[in-house]
Amino acid sequence: MYRYSVDSTMTYTSEDLVLFKESPFAAWMERLTLENPGHGILPDAGSTPPGNNMLRQDDVAAMLRSEGRKVVLVDWEESEPLRRSATLSAMREGADFIVNGRLAVGPLAGSSNLLMKTSGYSELGDFLYVPCDTQGKTNLHSAFRLCFLADLLHSLQGVLPPRMLIIRGGADLLPLQTEDHIYHYRAVKQRFMEAQRNFRKHKMPDPSLSAHFGRWSDCANEVLKQRALHPDTAAEPVPEAVSQPAPEPAELPQTQPLQALATSVRAGAGAAAYDLDRAQTSAGVALEDLSFIGSASHRAAPEPAVERRRRRPPPPALGDPEPAAGRNSRSGDSHPLNPPGFSFGSRAPAAVEPQAPTRSSPGVAGTAVDRDDDSADRFTAVPFSASLNTRDALDD
Repeated sequence: MYRYSVDSTMTYTSEDLVLFKESPFAAWMERLTLENPGHGILPDAGSTPPGNNMLRQDDVAAMLRSEGRKVVLVDWEESEPLRRSATLSAMREGADFIVNGRLAVGPLAGSSNLLMKTSGYSELGDFLYVPCDTQGKTNLHSAFRLCFLADLLHSLQGVLPPRMLIIRGGADLLPLQTEDHIYHYRAVKQRFMEAQRNFRKHKMPDPSLSAHFGRWSDCANEVLKQRALHPDTAAEPVPEAVSQPAPEPAELPQTQPLQALATSVRAGAGAAAYDLDRAQTSAGVALEDLSFIGSASHRAAPEPAVERRRRRPPPPALGDPEPAAGRNSRSGDSHPLNPPGFSFGSRAPAAVEPQAPTRSSPGVAGTAVDRDDDSADRFTAVPFSASLNTRDALDD
């Protein structure tokens, strides 16, 4: 991460994306240090700022020239604008190999150990270039750094390199399919560029979300310590003067939260005054809105007794006698079939004499069923039998 010497624009390398992938907090601190070197927060004792891990590969160029290859060796000690121009000119001329090149597109720039020409079609002609790593050692980020160069080549030659090569010892070759690694790189790149666009001096990322703290372990531990001792102050709103849109980098003043954090790191207290990213510290506030779950004060209140009394009773079931309260509450003139001077409601029910059945009861031949009880005026539903007999409905 540095400012380009020509126009002072912020420029990022593959090391910045590697650092951001593992520690957004450390990447934010490096950007803060570049923007405002006098912020007062000291790095860890004995630590060094992150730099370019690329090493010059002059011996690789000498080996390739001994084999009769067309090699362009970019001067490692030359200024960056000249290195960029020399690399692009060698690509357009179609050199077989380009050693110690410098690729740049927009705010991204990086050194390349070796660019190898291969068959294919691109905006350069009937060939294209693939990135090669000849550092001599392989680590977890080797493929990620190659993806950084492959992405730059995609913009410069119009075609994404189909392969990336890791060369060890001059003969040990490990090919990598670009499609197997480029999408992870692009996802990290998108988050990284968004973080740089939204960079604010008063919005520190949560250190606990980083795998390590780079050279800012003392600062991160102090922030986490003060946040644990004073959990209420971590969610305090940003002062109105600080929450205003940030001016240009050259006009950014020294903010009071930075001074407080610098004092706390040196003295060991007061780091809670520094505001963390509100998007990350507002989780507790959001959870407070869910505190009503399970509380008795927010349960549904029982229906008042007055409302229950206003309900109309359900109609009587088939075969059940009408309740007495319903019969007594009807007026004499309420029946629609009442003739003049007569009311069905006031008429006493006539006694119904039981009649002997005209046919024998089922199962008892020649005997009559005598009903002497007073249940003749009621209707009792008889359930169907398991097998319904329909022989009587058929003509013999």
